[in-house]
Amino acid sequence: MSPNIPSVATTGFANATLYDAHRPSYPPSAIESLLTNLHVSGLKGACLLDLGAGTGKFTELLAERDEEFDIVAVEPHEGMRAELERKGLSRVRVLEGTASGMPLETGEVDGVVVAQVGFFVHCDLLLYLEDTVL
Repeated sequence: MSPNIPSVATTGFANATLYDAHRPSYPPSAIESLLTNLHVSGLKGACLLDLGAGTGKFTELLAERDEEFDIVAVEPHEGMRAELERKGLSRVRVLEGTASGMPLETGEVDGVVVAQVGFFVHCDLLLYLEDTVL
């Protein structure tokens, strides 16, 4: 699979290591609120899809949690995905893909997180997820 990524994203995020070093993280209260609303806060071993995972800023925070989530991190940008893989996070499976092209089966995940994406996900594709992986 070779996702079609807009050239502005390919060149703008070419230095994924630098991006990761300078991109701020997320506040703990926001993470807890999101996971509570997904009904997975406190749910040991739940499987979460981190769509558009980038370099894994949000993925890292999910992987550190006491719930020991199984995380499928899907990212179309090769450099961002390589930076995420380099981190070697426990219980995280990193895959190439987009919202409309993921190697996942229906019902494979308990929740979908889209922390911050600008180029890769369109609103109609998020609705598509409801019928494909949840």
